Amino acid sequence: AVPRCLLRGAPLNKMACVALGASVTARVTPGGLKPSRRGAVARDADAVFPVRRSIRCDALDDARPVVHKKAPPVPRRGFMGTAAAVVAGVLPWSKDLAAFASGDPFPYPDVVTMQEAFWAKATKAAHPERWYPYWWALPLAPYGSKATAMAVVVPGEVWTFDQLQGLLDVLVNVRMTVIKLENGGLWVHNPVAPTNELMAMLAPIVDEHGPVKHIVVGSAAIEHKIYAGPFSKKFQAADVWLPPKNWSFPVDLPLETYVPYFPKGSPKTLPEDTRSGVGAVPWCEEIEHSVLQVGGSSLRNFSDPWFVDTAFYHQKTKTLLVTDAVLHVSPDPPPINSLDPEPLLVRGMDAPDLMLPNTREARSAGWGKTVLFGLLFQPAAVDVHIDLKKINKSFLDGFTWDEKWRDGFDNLCAKPLFVPPILQVLAFPRRRDEVKQWAQGVAQWDFERIIPSHLDGPIDAGPKEFARAMDVALGEDGHETFGDDVKTLVAIEKLSRDIKSLEEARPLTDDSPIKYYVKPGLDVETTAEAESA
Repeated sequence: AVPRCLLRGAPLNKMACVALGASVTARVTPGGLKPSRRGAVARDADAVFPVRRSIRCDALDDARPVVHKKAPPVPRRGFMGTAAAVVAGVLPWSKDLAAFASGDPFPYPDVVTMQEAFWAKATKAAHPERWYPYWWALPLAPYGSKATAMAVVVPGEVWTFDQLQGLLDVLVNVRMTVIKLENGGLWVHNPVAPTNELMAMLAPIVDEHGPVKHIVVGSAAIEHKIYAGPFSKKFQAADVWLPPKNWSFPVDLPLETYVPYFPKGSPKTLPEDTRSGVGAVPWCEEIEHSVLQVGGSSLRNFSDPWFVDTAFYHQKTKTLLVTDAVLHVSPDPPPINSLDPEPLLVRGMDAPDLMLPNTREARSAGWGKTVLFGLLFQPAAVDVHIDLKKINKSFLDGFTWDEKWRDGFDNLCAKPLFVPPILQVLAFPRRRDEVKQWAQGVAQWDFERIIPSHLDGPIDAGPKEFARAMDVALGEDGHETFGDDVKTLVAIEKLSRDIKSLEEARPLTDDSPIKYYVKPGLDVETTAEAESA
């Protein structure tokens, strides 16, 4: 446990080190925080992860950090730049390194320096293997630097690849999932930026199972489809698939016009589902799907869908994929967020100048506040004060948090599965009957895990948990589910109705619970009795 004085503004020379350029974070799970429903993943010992070459910092956890032994190949032309970045990073801090080596913990002197250390690592010179040259098409932080974390979900069958995206230091993970097809080749869901690092991680999978055959985007959201074209350039024989009635905001252009990098021309369109018999996809015997389309906004003339998501069910591994429809969050951040922990340590601060050590507790606090901002925009427990005379610093630590923020985050972590607040408050109420019909179809699949494109994944959850989460989203108001933290979204919803940019909410025609798949030999009543016992 970290002494509270370290977390509450003790003198800097007494704080635990988060040494400048901190790059290695412990991957252990000590016993201080609650377990979650985050599904187990196999960490392939031979998986390719970058060896960190900047100044190192041991996280103050129960065990020393794990450093993976392999590094992706770096192009020769990037070697000198990388070497120069290492020298430039080390020389100015040699005195501090000596102090650190002698056992004297070294803190970041202030929040601006800590964030600058993060951005120094997010450069092409520092990590050419992570660089994505088309970042300007969607200028979200960390911009051109796209570190990747890989996990094996089902050995030889399903893999995930996470990167980061966000604003300032509020960075959340975005996930690509890869599935092996029975007749050889790979099926890719929601591609991420095709950096050299990602390609190096994919290479052994391609070598063993064959090339990428299908690149499938399940959402209309720009952050998921923006990489489809550049990714397809790496696998030029692959077909690209987008959901029907696809659109873009703020300018509604075809994706191939906005990002003209599709070797095979315009992407193909997914049929609305695999059950109707209308249209067909080559993988329909292995992976079923169903598209959710929600209208009711002036963004799409009220009739066409403004929110689109697709559920995919991989029969062999009993895995359900979605983009945003349901989520789960754990107290600990995903590995990609802890790779370079400075943004978490910035966001974890309770008030200006209250610097944090690089501990699991501090990273969890940063993750909790990041999630609250990401899902709820303006949590009730935070007071924001921006000092125009110190605007750079204020955007980092101009936030004072009441201890009640933990209640809001604990409330989210306690839910086995939940629909994101923005969908429960703004989107789903316009089309409750259509959403329920879609959810009831998805709940008939016999899945054992869910992989969404954000936050935790895989999640240990099946049809029952999915149906329950959807019932809550369709039957409860936002305050019942998320408490006072949802007030900002509720205010936005009311304003949107007042100015006629959202339709009035429509009640459910049938408010009975969603029916879900139950394994043969059991029934819903038996399952309910067992849970009660």
